[in-house]
Amino acid sequence: MVSSSTATTADSAATLLTMEAIEWLQAERQISRETLQKLPVASGKVFFQELNKKCDAVQFRYPSGWKGRAFPEKAFTSGKGTALTFWNIEAVLAGPLTDVYIVEGELDACALVEAGVPADQVLAAPAASGGSYEYVLEALEHGLAKAKRFIWCGDQDAAGLQLRAAMAQLLGIARFNFIDWPEGAKDANDFLRTDGAVEVQDLVMRGWMPWPTVGLYRMNELPDPPPMTAWHPGFEGWGNKCLLAPGTLSVVTGHPGMGKTTVWGQIWCQIAKDYDVRVCIASFETRPKPHLLRQLRTLHGQKQVSVMTDQEIGKADLWINEHYLFLQHPDRRPDLKWLLSMGEAAVHRHGVKMLQIDPWNRLEGSREARESETDYIGRSLRELYNFAADLDCHVQIIAHPAKAAEGYRRSEPPELEHIHGSKHWDNMVDQGFVVHRPKLFNDKGEREFYTEFHHKKSRFEELGYATKFGLEYDISMGRFGECPLRQKNASRPATGKEDDE
Repeated sequence: MVSSSTATTADSAATLLTMEAIEWLQAERQISRETLQKLPVASGKVFFQELNKKCDAVQFRYPSGWKGRAFPEKAFTSGKGTALTFWNIEAVLAGPLTDVYIVEGELDACALVEAGVPADQVLAAPAASGGSYEYVLEALEHGLAKAKRFIWCGDQDAAGLQLRAAMAQLLGIARFNFIDWPEGAKDANDFLRTDGAVEVQDLVMRGWMPWPTVGLYRMNELPDPPPMTAWHPGFEGWGNKCLLAPGTLSVVTGHPGMGKTTVWGQIWCQIAKDYDVRVCIASFETRPKPHLLRQLRTLHGQKQVSVMTDQEIGKADLWINEHYLFLQHPDRRPDLKWLLSMGEAAVHRHGVKMLQIDPWNRLEGSREARESETDYIGRSLRELYNFAADLDCHVQIIAHPAKAAEGYRRSEPPELEHIHGSKHWDNMVDQGFVVHRPKLFNDKGEREFYTEFHHKKSRFEELGYATKFGLEYDISMGRFGECPLRQKNASRPATGKEDDE
């Protein structure tokens, strides 16, 4: 098996490529031997777990190892210790760093070089997966930041569009440019095989467009946004009446002690498990240890921690470490600037897709001179909205309502406009939620666990509409379950279709 440890220069690649590999790449991918000689490509016999056998493979060499692609069967693997990074990064960092063309996948990079793009100007990014972008930050630190212009030539599918939007922010929109593949072609190698090298070269070297920054645009000058990825909250009976999505801003309110944090802790845990997303919690009232740890262990194990085995606790802790991060200011005085800085690090370095601020009033105020509280909250919400949209991350704020003495009773659910400080809490967010318990105790003095979940507003029809649901907390399971809505002041569940209010 050939590995990068036995082939250290691009010139040696030709001697390491078998005729079978060269012929397959030429016949199936329209990539010539001359192109392969310019790039860190080799071939050999590699074991593929998904095929359960050794196969002929094209090997793409990296600074820390290699990645393999079986042929003629399709399968992928990589050498032990191969780090996530751009392919061909060493050649590009040693090159002129004028125009840098970026694709997804090594074969697409080969296609650009086949079309005449200089080999020291082509990078292949790892396939879009929604994971960490730390490799991009490391490449910028090692010299990629000196590039004068980036031209994105990635895939045209949904994941590719999401990766493109992330790269625009990471690499800087002022020098970020992009191309759109013609209808019927999803990537560079696709277009090479259907239309030929001349058409590829003409499009990528002369047909790129600048990423929009400010101003007025025609429709065809705007890049297609990635499609909205909707997350179901995990309660089956809710259907599509209430969904959540990255790239949006939501606010949650409810009277103190009504269970806002507990309900949403369960919802985000269910989303993290169902969609394998990472969550970052800025918890300023509930300590990560022991309180949030106990809740997450219970939710993962679907039983109280007191009856979980050591093995079940260990399995839960491993999952929590893989899916959760927590923000804690060293001086316990977090402000919005610090929060956004740490949140950006969580998104780029750890692939976080949801940032929760709990609660808002524990952030240190940073109002400017002569700035009213309403203007300050409006400015803060705009910054959080831009953070969510630019980084494709859901941002959620848990905020307390004003005191009951200001016009409503604790027995009634508050409105979004009752959140302390400004009506902007209602009009500037994409979604608004209220968690409310009509009664904390029954007539016998026993705790009531019935809870109303109000979906107050949704700016986007893809995320549902205003409605409400009933939840009942099961203390033995440590989690909420669905239940029918109760009529006001009723001790038994209602039987109508009240959830469509």
